[in-house]
Amino acid sequence: MVAVVLSACGGGEGASFAPGSAHTHCGVSVGTQRIIGTVTSVHDGDTFTVGGESIRLASIDAPELDQAYGPSSRAHLAAMVLGQSVTVTYAHTDRYDRVLGTVFKPDCSQVNLSQVASGAAWYYEAYQCDIDLRQRQAFAAAHASARTTKKGLWANAAVAPWVYRNGVEAKVPSSCPNGDAASDGRGALS
Repeated sequence: MVAVVLSACGGGEGASFAPGSAHTHCGVSVGTQRIIGTVTSVHDGDTFTVGGESIRLASIDAPELDQAYGPSSRAHLAAMVLGQSVTVTYAHTDRYDRVLGTVFKPDCSQVNLSQVASGAAWYYEAYQCDIDLRQRQAFAAAHASARTTKKGLWANAAVAPWVYRNGVEAKVPSSCPNGDAASDGRGALS
């Protein structure tokens, strides 16, 4: 495996960028690219910076900062990752040129899933076909559990961030091109 440590050449704030040797990390099916480094800032509940790269947590959507629970979601993410080493696995960037990644702490806990399980973010079903069936099931279960137990943002009436931003519900696919049936989370997650 080849890794370029950016701090060695005067940049990147100590992050290393490396192609993955497999399509899994910590037993989870993920993208083949890796960024390993220390989180230097947290923008909101689903975006932070590592090695000068803006990282957007895949499969989730956190409340906007000016939305109910937005500052709490950001604080929850900051408590989990700020100043800590993480591994970001990814396959592509989003339309804002942010790395769209699945983030792991050194103990293999998945930050994206932790945000949903704690009630600090929604499982973003509109993008469920970007992850494998096992991950879709884990996110749907974490979302349903947080909502049922009224954790975090679910303690009060909650408006999904995509509805808050756009005024419309996100389109959730009924099937995925890879042959996996899309999760039937509508009843559990809506």
